[in-house]
Parts: sequence; structure tokens; C-alpha cells
Amino acid sequence: MGINNLVIRQIEDASPLANFHCGIQAMDDFIHSGLNDSIRNHYCNSYSVHLGSELVAMFALSFDSLELDSDSLEEMAEGVNTANKPDLSKNYVDTFLSKHHYPALEIAYLAVEEKHRTKGIGKAIVNAIADMAQRQKTAGCMFLTVEAYIEKEYSAVPFYSRCQFEPCEFKKPNKETLRMFRALYPKSE
Repeated sequence: MGINNLVIRQIEDASPLANFHCGIQAMDDFIHSGLNDSIRNHYCNSYSVHLGSELVAMFALSFDSLELDSDSLEEMAEGVNTANKPDLSKNYVDTFLSKHHYPALEIAYLAVEEKHRTKGIGKAIVNAIADMAQRQKTAGCMFLTVEAYIEKEYSAVPFYSRCQFEPCEFKKPNKETLRMFRALYPKSE
């Protein structure tokens, strides 16, 4: 059974994740003791991911907005950054460039069961999230965002880079995450 057979289920509470362990202590602690509060207080919607009957991952999503600095916008307009350049109609480019915030969907949490890492499950989930964001009709959504962990013993930045995310800020010395983004509708060149 391959990763194309992943089943995603929305969960209303974190009890199905009681025996889930991704191996990153801070994330495991949050999943087991703080996730329920985030769900109950409408911070995020949470999902379990199964391969057959086995729980292999979890993720949570929140609406967000992305603020891009003038350098990032200029790079997009000039085509320097083609991987994350949104596919904009010619008459919308000026409107896009004049915006201060862009609608986004945040991957608030994404964790793969430790024994299932390096099997492509995380990337398959990110692609499924992008598909969910593109299909939803609740609100406009142009980008995915994430606060990727950059702790000493674990960094999610290389993973998200492989999933076509790029930083939208410089690393800050006292911050354990790096904010990253990915266009949902990249311009194909």
C-alpha cells in the first residue's frame, strides 16, 4: 500500500492521537497536551492521516495572510523567483503588487509518525493540503504558509524547501521557526 492511498480525516479532538509520536519532543508535547485547546478555541482544524488502518501523520490548518516585502514582490514581478510566482492575469499584476497582505492557508502543524519519515508521506500531505486549499470555496487563498522549525536537533526548513516553499523572512536569533510560503497557483513557464 503506497502513499497514494493516504486517507485524511478531520478530527474534532486529539484523542485519536494519544499514541502518536513524531519524535520531536516539543511537537509531541503540544499534540498530546495543547492541540485540543487549539481545536476547541477555533485556532485550527486538525486532521489525522492514515495508511490503511494505521495512523501515520497529523496536520492542522488555519487561515492566514502573507505580507511580502518589496524585495520579494519585485523578484516575483521580474520573474526572478519563478517557482513561487503566482499565475496572475496581465490586468491584475498592478493590483497584486499594490496589496499589503495576501490570503493564505497556514500549515499550523504537520507531523509524521517517526517510523514513517523519509517515505514521502510529508510531501504527499503538503500536496494534499495545496489541493484542499485550491478546492475550498470559503475564502480567497493564494499561498500556503508555515512556521518551519529550525531547532538545533531538528530543522523542517529543508523539507519545506523540497516542497517548493521559500523563506519570507530572515532567520531571527531568538525565534525557533522560519516563516515560509508557497504559491498555490504558480505561473508555469
